[in-house]
Amino acid sequence: MIISFRHAVAFLTRLPGGAHPSDQEAIARSVPYFPVVGLLVGGLGAGTFWAGSEVFTPAIGAALSLIGTALVTGGLHEDGLADSMDALAGGWDREQRMEIFHDSRHGTFGVLSLVLISLLKFSALLTLSGSTAALVIVASHVMARSAAVVVMAILPSARAEGLGADYGKTLPFVPTMVAAGLGLIGAIVAFGVLAPAVVASVVAAGVVVSAWAVRKIGGATGDILGAVEQVSECAVLLTGVAVLI
Repeated sequence: MIISFRHAVAFLTRLPGGAHPSDQEAIARSVPYFPVVGLLVGGLGAGTFWAGSEVFTPAIGAALSLIGTALVTGGLHEDGLADSMDALAGGWDREQRMEIFHDSRHGTFGVLSLVLISLLKFSALLTLSGSTAALVIVASHVMARSAAVVVMAILPSARAEGLGADYGKTLPFVPTMVAAGLGLIGAIVAFGVLAPAVVASVVAAGVVVSAWAVRKIGGATGDILGAVEQVSECAVLLTGVAVLI
């Protein structure tokens, strides 16, 4: 259990103390702990937001929170979103889309997606304040990673080999439900009786990204899961503004 959690930390963040796995199966076994890593990253983001708001202004606090979480994760999920947008929106056929996924460079669709989603998240954080903002930030990271785990358990892999394929082969039902349950707990703690609205927004985000991926490439990849995380995270923040303000 502890080793799998350390694998999850090593894979999803740049934090010290993670145990670097020696094979892809080890990473796959760490998947149920992704929401727990989300709790850690969200806590750091909330703390940065609070500190920045107290020392400077709420706007600077919001910017520092986004910068801090991106640095902690190494932009892993942001990279997945950008690659997914380049491939799904820019590729003419499945073969070309899969080639784009392998290209480390970002095109117009990828860059635009990063700018727009960062603008949305920044605007949402600027609208929230105090302990409410802190809870919503933490919930957004926990729920977004829960959504990614559920999607990887449900969708077929777009590739025969790779991390996405290994996830699907080794991810059992019970840990998947535990990960989903952690997301629900995060929603209830942050939003109380309004939690169903936030859960619905995350489900909608996951369904939209998943349906697009299935239509364009036949399933999920690691980048698609990153896109699910980013869109779900944004959905929580925006819904938080809608129901709490």
